[in-house]
Amino acid sequence: MKERKIDVLVRYVQNEDWPCALRLASSFPRLGEHKAAIVRAHEVLAHPGFYAQLGLDEANLLDEGIAALRARYASRLTA
Repeated sequence: MKERKIDVLVRYVQNEDWPCALRLASSFPRLGEHKAAIVRAHEVLAHPGFYAQLGLDEANLLDEGIAALRARYASRLTA
């Protein structure tokens, strides 16, 4: 049986593989209120330096994206 994307995402998060977790999660269509932070954090990793040029703290954006990812999938991470 083929592994579901959500199961792959949970494994990435549990292993703290943030580049893979954010890349996968940013492609999900239903992220609710967490979408912007998750997509932005993925973009920080995909295009390093861009947000710094805009005067934004990339480390903070990454932390916010990780927190949003954990919040969005908290119920799956504790099960």
